Amino acid sequence: MKTVTLLYILNAILLVLHELESAYEKEWEILHLPGRITGFLLLHVPLLLLLFYGLLEVEKNSAVGMVFGIVFGLGGIIPFIVHRLVFRTSDRFNSLISDFIIYLNMASGAGLLLLSARGLA
Repeated sequence: MKTVTLLYILNAILLVLHELESAYEKEWEILHLPGRITGFLLLHVPLLLLLFYGLLEVEKNSAVGMVFGIVFGLGGIIPFIVHRLVFRTSDRFNSLISDFIIYLNMASGAGLLLLSARGLA
């Protein structure tokens, strides 16, 4: 298994863990998303389909796979930006495990982004 595939899997696991915590923390309230929990869950159906399809393409080392790597690499960086820079609150996403997920997701996302971009070049 290639390094880019391993990073994609690690990043995907961390993204899913973050989204599980996001449901617990009612992220739709923080970001003012419509539909409450129903809208939040429905939003994730196509995202998860794309995430899994992207893994298949990354493993094939296709150009489409590298684009998925770039997109979901950015997706790994976004939780840090949202919860540590833009919408930082004292009562949400502040546990030790939350920090671990967010910072490791940022690192795996950046690595995936760089490897995927290099794979397109």
